[in-house]
Parts: sequence; C-alpha cells; structure tokens
Amino acid sequence: MLLVKPIHSPEFLKQHNLGVEGVIGWNDQKDNWEQYIPFVKGAHLPHSYGINLGAINRDDRHHALQKLKQAIDEARKYSVKRMVVHTSGFEKLDDVLVGEYAIMIAGLQQLADYAATDGTVLCIENQVHREPHKRRIYGDCAEEWFQVLRDVDRTNTMLTLDSSHAASSVAVIEDAAARRKALFEFLQHPELIGYVHWSDSRIENREALYTDMHLVPGSGDLPREFHRRIKQLDCPKLLEQNCTEAEVQEALQFIDGL
Repeated sequence: MLLVKPIHSPEFLKQHNLGVEGVIGWNDQKDNWEQYIPFVKGAHLPHSYGINLGAINRDDRHHALQKLKQAIDEARKYSVKRMVVHTSGFEKLDDVLVGEYAIMIAGLQQLADYAATDGTVLCIENQVHREPHKRRIYGDCAEEWFQVLRDVDRTNTMLTLDSSHAASSVAVIEDAAARRKALFEFLQHPELIGYVHWSDSRIENREALYTDMHLVPGSGDLPREFHRRIKQLDCPKLLEQNCTEAEVQEALQFIDGL
C-alpha cells in the first residue's frame, strides 16, 4: 500500500486509495489529526538528537528507551503492525563522543522485546550520512544498516529503506558509476525490508552529499531500475515528501509507469 504524509485532504486520500503514516508525538498532536485517524496505515516512532539509545550517559539512554516505549503504546491505538524506528544511535555530535554501538544494540533489543508482546514488528531505518565532524549516526551506510539488524537478532525486527538517506550515503563516492552501483547495495536483501520511505534525490552531481533531499519520485536522478525494484518490494511504502496534491499525482503516474 502507498502512504503519504498527513498533509493532504481526506477526499484526496480516498480518491487515490492512499493511507497516511503518523509520526508519534508530532502528527498526532496537531489539531487536525482526528480527520486522518481512519487513514493511518503506518506509524513512525519519535526521533531527535535527544533520543539516543546508544548514549554513554545512563540517564540519557533511559530517557530514550522510555520515550520510545511510550510511543509504541500510543501507536498501538492504530491498525498498524509495523512501526518505523531510527537506529536512534548517535555516536558523535559536534565531534564529541556521546554513544557506543553495543549500547545502541542492547537498547534496540529491549525495544524489540517490548514491541513483541502484541506481535508488532519494528522496521529499522537507514540514516542520513552527515558530515562526520557534525553528526555520526549508526546505520548510515548499507553495510552497517544490515549489520544492525543482524546484531539486534530479534524475529520481530525488519528494515525500513529510506531512498533519500541511501542517496546521501553513496554521494560521498567520487565516481558516478560507482555511486549508482553502491545505491543498489541497499536492495541486496529485499526479504529483510519491511517498509519503505520512498523519495528521489540527485546523485549524478552529488547534490545529495550530506543532505536529505526527499524529492518526489521521478523528479530526481536515482536510476529508474532502482525505483522499479522499490516498487516490487512487498511492504508499505510512504511517499515522504512535503508537496502538493498535484505533485503526489505526478509521483503516482511515475510509479504506474515503472
């Protein structure tokens, strides 16, 4: 099923058979949220610098775990069985060491165990590759993203592929052909992908370097075959753009033509 952000009219959602994804603690706090509740088909757990499951500081990681557990409880109000979670593992902020990989893995394991009580599946999202001296987040490249899933080692965990984040990861590569090839590494284990945040980006001129473009599918330069293989994935797919309804229709036409 295709989802969009809860920014379009209910009439538009009905017309195009679209669901919405709600960011818990954000979208569900807005005054107009009630009109979107019948369309909720996906849930995204909170994410910010203040939510660090890998935090070396014990109080900080306890805060992160509790906030994410509370969000799972809130998301359980809706008819969703798959919830998107960031790795929530910051190793460095402004070049200061704030977290450790093993601590993050332990936190994700606790979170997965908590979610498992009613069969909820947590889908761990690949992260934006930022300038290393500003922000280092675990899971910002394909190899480490897959490794996080293996190390968490819980039956109720899968992956969320964010194509715009993937583009930021490969944009560091200088050779254009190598960039395109590296992008497909994110699709090497399609059976592990349980959710998609679908956007376009620009890697040919490396505009995606250190940034999260979130362009409407079809408006960037990610390979058409990459989009085609995303379409083939058997899972919910969010068109994750702040855009007009006309632009959503353009994306739908592009997807139909893949």
